Amino acid sequence: MKFADAGSSFCKTFSPGDGAVTIVPSRTMARSEERFDWGTGHTARRLSDHYENDLISLSKGSLALVDEDDFTVLDLGSRDAKLVSFAGRRPVKLDWSVGCAAATGATVEMLGRFYEVDFARVPIGDEWTSVTCGTYAVERIMDAVSGGEDESAAIGRFIHGLARNVFAFSGSPDRLYLSGGFTQNPAFMAALRRYAQVIPLGRTVPLAGLWAFAAERDSALGPVPFALRPPTP
Repeated sequence: MKFADAGSSFCKTFSPGDGAVTIVPSRTMARSEERFDWGTGHTARRLSDHYENDLISLSKGSLALVDEDDFTVLDLGSRDAKLVSFAGRRPVKLDWSVGCAAATGATVEMLGRFYEVDFARVPIGDEWTSVTCGTYAVERIMDAVSGGEDESAAIGRFIHGLARNVFAFSGSPDRLYLSGGFTQNPAFMAALRRYAQVIPLGRTVPLAGLWAFAAERDSALGPVPFALRPPTP
């Protein structure tokens, strides 16, 4: 049995016998004829025998990985942000932010490559850049760098602005579970932790949701495997 979460930038796949999650660029998956038993993410739709909506997979995986009754999970991707909130382990809010203002994950990745920035060294101070559009933000960063500002400092202000945006989008909770590749960006994590207690769940929450769906049909699968659980702090 094979599971796939094929997002805009990366495709995460897992099989019970693998013992680890495989991550490849989604562009390679878009040209592939590989089949999956369970899939989520728009690239996986035509390749999956059983397909689940992104928000539903995120919700199912969140419930499988978080033991609390009341909690909020934000999944920040390359072009959108997904939000699920629970009260008494029942969904009370599912939201999806798309469009230019959400195309910020890809923007951060592009900026890091363009300026050869080590995000572990990007400073997060009190100032931030308003992030209403990824393209406009890049223009402001380039103007700042051309004017003599350090590249890392300019990108740090952008990341801080992004963190403020997604915190507000999440409903400004005291504690926020974070899903997706941004859990591996130290600058973003530092910025978001200025506003809330942040608990990273890693990049496998939708895959955990697919596993939970499959386990409801086949009890032999058992609980979510270790490879799909949050990283050890």
